[in-house]
Amino acid sequence: MPVRNLGGIWSLLLVGLPYQISLCAEIAVGSLPNKVCDYRKTCMGLEHDTRNAVCCGNRLHPGQGLSCCGKQAFNPGVATCCEHNQGHTSTAHVTSGLSKEVSACCGATAYNPLNEMCCLSTVLTRPSPKAKCCGKGAIDEETHLCCGPRNNKAILQRDSAHHVCCGHAQFNPKTHCCCSNHDSLQIKHSSSPCCVGNLATNPQRLKTTLQTLLGPNAMNSVALHPTRHTVSKRGPCGGDFDARTHLCCGASDNKKLLIRKSDHHQCCGHDQYDTKTQCCCYKDNGILVVHNFTSRCCGHESGVLMQAPLSQRICTEPNTSLCGTICYNPSQLNCCERKNVEGRWCCESGGCDSGPTLYDAQTHVCCDGCVSERKPWTNQDAEDGEECESSLPYNPAKGTICCSQFHDSPGQHCCGTDTYQPEAEICCDGHRHPKIKSGRCCGIKTYNIQDPDVKCCEGTLHNLKVLGNGEDDILCCGSLLQTPQDICCSSADKAVLYANKTGHSCCGHRYYNRSLWSCCAGSLKPLHPSGLRQGNAPAGSSLSSVFNLPPEDLCNKIRLGTVESVSQRSIVFRDVVEINGSQDFVKALPTPHVLETPDTCNIPSLTPGVMYYFNDVEVFTDFHQNPLESLYFILLKCTLSTTYG
Repeated sequence: MPVRNLGGIWSLLLVGLPYQISLCAEIAVGSLPNKVCDYRKTCMGLEHDTRNAVCCGNRLHPGQGLSCCGKQAFNPGVATCCEHNQGHTSTAHVTSGLSKEVSACCGATAYNPLNEMCCLSTVLTRPSPKAKCCGKGAIDEETHLCCGPRNNKAILQRDSAHHVCCGHAQFNPKTHCCCSNHDSLQIKHSSSPCCVGNLATNPQRLKTTLQTLLGPNAMNSVALHPTRHTVSKRGPCGGDFDARTHLCCGASDNKKLLIRKSDHHQCCGHDQYDTKTQCCCYKDNGILVVHNFTSRCCGHESGVLMQAPLSQRICTEPNTSLCGTICYNPSQLNCCERKNVEGRWCCESGGCDSGPTLYDAQTHVCCDGCVSERKPWTNQDAEDGEECESSLPYNPAKGTICCSQFHDSPGQHCCGTDTYQPEAEICCDGHRHPKIKSGRCCGIKTYNIQDPDVKCCEGTLHNLKVLGNGEDDILCCGSLLQTPQDICCSSADKAVLYANKTGHSCCGHRYYNRSLWSCCAGSLKPLHPSGLRQGNAPAGSSLSSVFNLPPEDLCNKIRLGTVESVSQRSIVFRDVVEINGSQDFVKALPTPHVLETPDTCNIPSLTPGVMYYFNDVEVFTDFHQNPLESLYFILLKCTLSTTYG
């Protein structure tokens, strides 16, 4: 069936079938209005599918997987949105080339905290795994010191591991001390009178030193408890009390100290209540009272009235009765809990209405809580888009259609909130499409699995003609396309696209600097300065998709099994089957099946009890929801490749 030329934005936004554009419309079912619903929303009067476009700033932006950054649309898979507040104004900025999955914001700019750091709204290259900020600079604390007051920092190369700061200088506390002399700090030898005594036992000297180093208000947030190790808090109850074991409850002029019953107990007047099962309510006289969640008082406090058990439910509105859990007026509605009332059936609540609805099963069908009219099947002898009418005779002069294959099909099937014809159509995540040769679903769309100009990546359909590359040149990275200039880092649950950089490798879905980190089985560890350096560190590991394999590898022998255990030199699989897609053949292998590996550090992190594909060298993940769907995909693709290739 040809696609109508909708023009411009509509050809991108609507899902490509004339009869599929059934936007939410009101229909009458007896005396009950209902909606024929789908997944579409409205943006300035334009209908769109929320999975195929996004509305930002009252403007419609076509594309799958998009989100809003202020008024701008962006793809979180390849970009990050940072909102930056400046006084009373807020701005949103998109940083391209860095996925939201692995980024953080530094002001209005996104950065990768694994290899970079943010110091005073400035993005810097991380000098070491545990680097710290020093003003607008970054230091490795093992090799450098950050000295001076907060607004005037200086970076010093550390003379030894023992050296510490004294103003903008450094000293060895084993041989010297830092003395305060009015408004300045001076380094003195430990034998000098200034160094006599211990700062830890001289609070006044400690106070003077801290004020000189950190500022005049340094002591306001410092409490010294030389012999006490619990977290203490001074409150209006008088004396010190431990906030973990006690509560200070009541008005500011009338406090009461209570022994706290649990970590989730809080004050309610002079009493305490369990925040998991109770609430604190105001009575008319202003007194605070503890009530259980099921009380009407708690319902008013939370905005949600807790339902009482069905045996205790009553309908308080006039002329209403209880129907299951819903109060209704028998003079206006029938009780849906009875299922069949005067030839009507109950369409349980779903995507359309807040409550169940009655419908006539002879004339309407209930799909996902939405009621729609039964439709006649599209006649295969008719022209595209035309439908048969059983009551009319065939008369070409009057424009009627030959309906030799017409039948009413009372058992229509549901596709989302609408109906579809399984013999002639395919249902893709709630959207109907006509069946095509070698047709498969890709998210809400359909495509020819043998078409080299399109590629499906985790439910997103890509047109390779736009990129000018063939299917063999471009791989999937999650729902995105990976070009030869990119690198895809994948773990069991994430796939992230990065710009290729020298000296970097994948560790699961993270892309790390080999001069900072080492990777083993998907886990990163800081690289000690005296250890391996760039070029000598392990190359890392990543769990790629089995469907990125070239046809000659995918369609020959590949295995599918459940991981039982992983050791340093091997992986044990159980329930293993070998698939030969080109020969349309599957066989079971003996259990257990052991895959020997030179070094499991080069194998990504695997979860026992989870199924993986593997060959003699690598282990692969799969984007399909279940192994049967994957097996069907491999056999179909490989068999068709052999037949039509």
